[in-house]
Amino acid sequence: MSIFVLEDDVIQAQALKRIITDICEEKNVSYEFIFVTKKGEQILEQIPNSISPNIYFLDIEIKKSVYNGFEVAKKIRMIDDTGLIVFITTHSEFAPISYQYMVSALAFIEKMTEPAILKEEIEKCLIKYQELNQKQVIDDYLIVSNSHATIKVPVSDFYYAMTTDAHRLALFTQQRSLRFYGELKEIETSKSQFMRCHQSYVVNLDKIGEIDHTQRELILSNGMKIPVSRRMLKSVCDHWITGL
Repeated sequence: MSIFVLEDDVIQAQALKRIITDICEEKNVSYEFIFVTKKGEQILEQIPNSISPNIYFLDIEIKKSVYNGFEVAKKIRMIDDTGLIVFITTHSEFAPISYQYMVSALAFIEKMTEPAILKEEIEKCLIKYQELNQKQVIDDYLIVSNSHATIKVPVSDFYYAMTTDAHRLALFTQQRSLRFYGELKEIETSKSQFMRCHQSYVVNLDKIGEIDHTQRELILSNGMKIPVSRRMLKSVCDHWITGL
């Protein structure tokens, strides 16, 4: 639950951080850390160190960076599919282009607008971020235990689980995989959005991005692919479409 700022102008970066910090204090918006950088690749490197959901304030035109703001946003979506992306730029004419990158941006803010309006627009985004965080806190966790540790995995981070050996499971999130003893049935019945898609797999329906009927595969929002059995294909598809 962190805040990332991509801005290559040092003065503007400091101003944005100050505005964000002030709003968070005024509105009691909690966060792990604020990470400000002029290089998009550094944001991508830092995401695994944060706990989703995050919010990203991205300038579009970034000098001396491997990626521009749009490209960073697209790569963020491959790592963090629940985070909020906000474009802050002097080029409001770029707004239509953002849709071509299919990153589901929350807002597009003109940073050269009046300071009061700029703060108001950023505040709206941070309030949305706060609501998302509160939902995350209320959201249930999966408790995973093995011989080394007991770990709380947020439901919204869970992609799928599979059997590896007798009574052994592997659970996959965006950042890591966990091995432990258990039964798939326990995971399948723990949440309404978890569903058996194969004898050896349980999937989070919220993480399915596409269903390949020909190959009988579920393509998840982060690009992972897992099998779906012929017998369960229609049921998984129906539940995924209806959200039931």
